[in-house]
Amino acid sequence: MKHKVKVIVCSNAALDYVVYSKEIEIFRSKIHFGSESFDDFTEINAVDFYDRLKKEPNNTPKTSYVSLGYMMETFERLEKEGFTDVLVITIAKPLSGLHDAIVHLSKDVKIKVHVYDSKTLAYPEAYMALTAHKMFDLGANIKEVLSVLDFIRDNNKMYFAVDTLLYLVKNGRLSKINGTIGTVLKIKPVLTLDKVGKVETIEKIRTTNKAIHRIVELYLEATKDQDVITFISHAHNDEGVQMISDLVHEKYPERQIVTSYLTPVVGAHCGPKAIAIGYILKHK
Repeated sequence: MKHKVKVIVCSNAALDYVVYSKEIEIFRSKIHFGSESFDDFTEINAVDFYDRLKKEPNNTPKTSYVSLGYMMETFERLEKEGFTDVLVITIAKPLSGLHDAIVHLSKDVKIKVHVYDSKTLAYPEAYMALTAHKMFDLGANIKEVLSVLDFIRDNNKMYFAVDTLLYLVKNGRLSKINGTIGTVLKIKPVLTLDKVGKVETIEKIRTTNKAIHRIVELYLEATKDQDVITFISHAHNDEGVQMISDLVHEKYPERQIVTSYLTPVVGAHCGPKAIAIGYILKHK
């Protein structure tokens, strides 16, 4: 029996901000401002979201993943459309309950659901979805696709600089004690994701400018003599994007850089002007 596979990715991947095949479907998280709720990107995009954060600094947004009902309806529709399998690529498990929710839900549907923990978010997660869709189009099977996704998952890294600790604290990603001390001292932590996708602090730096320089240094150290895809993900920070691009091109003038937004559901946790540089090792 020939398998027909649909690729779905969660909106934390920010696939909407790059060129992609609309055959890839997106499970959109919701952003909540008090009693108002919006679907990620389709009802509030990155520019509008970060503008609102600037205008309403005391109105801290909350987030929730796509409803179980919507996911169930999607799986049932895809089965009726003739799909035999679904590959759902999710944000790292430590950052959301989405992965486990889909695993649980998949037991109640006829279509075969493969739930893949990207152990990351933003562009590396989007790149996994783009790669999987392309491979299925070329006739690859699930096993072959998952093998390549494993390579991407094991060979990417991103380094974050955040402009404010407020959102990390309010959304439970940083303790209030550490957050208060950091705000008083104007500390700008350099963050990364560990091997399972949990946020970890690498260093604590006193200014945003120094933090941006440091994440570029870490990127350059990690990618020395490597053939990589380079990306910048940002929370409406054009100045930071330009600074990072210039620093990278001083060292590697020929390196192309993929630039995209951190979508609102991610920005709700890292805050405006957060920025990351990262890389994906090219698969040989």
